[in-house]
Amino acid sequence: MRITDRRPAGHRRVPLLAEHQLDHYPEFRDFLRDAFGLREDPFGPPGLLDVDGRCYELTFAGYSGRPFPAGVRVAALVDGLEPLDEAQVDRDLWAILRWLVAGVGGDWTVEALDTTGRIYRIPGLS
Repeated sequence: MRITDRRPAGHRRVPLLAEHQLDHYPEFRDFLRDAFGLREDPFGPPGLLDVDGRCYELTFAGYSGRPFPAGVRVAALVDGLEPLDEAQVDRDLWAILRWLVAGVGGDWTVEALDTTGRIYRIPGLS
C-alpha cells in the first residue's frame, strides 16, 4: 500500500464508506493529516491510495468549528463500466484499516484490529 498522486484515467468513483467523526480519536485524524500533507494543503485534491494496483480515493471533509479533517469518505476508482469486485474491495478496505491502525500506533495495534475482525467475522479479513 502506498500513497500516490497518479489518478488513473477512465475510472469512475464508487463510494464505499464514510467516517464523519474523525475527532472521536484525534490520533486517526492526525495520522491522515500528516500522511496526506493536509497541514500544508488542506484544499488540495483528494488523497489516493494504491493497494496492489487498485486505486482508492480519500476525500477529507471539514466541519465548522472542528479540526480538519473532521471526516473522510473512501471510494474505489473502478475502470470504466467494469463491475465492482466486492470481495476484493473488502480485502482492500481491511488492508487500508490495517495501514491506518499501524500508522497511528500507540494503543492501537493491528493484532487487536485483526482480533476484532475475527470476532465480528468481518468480510475481507484473511
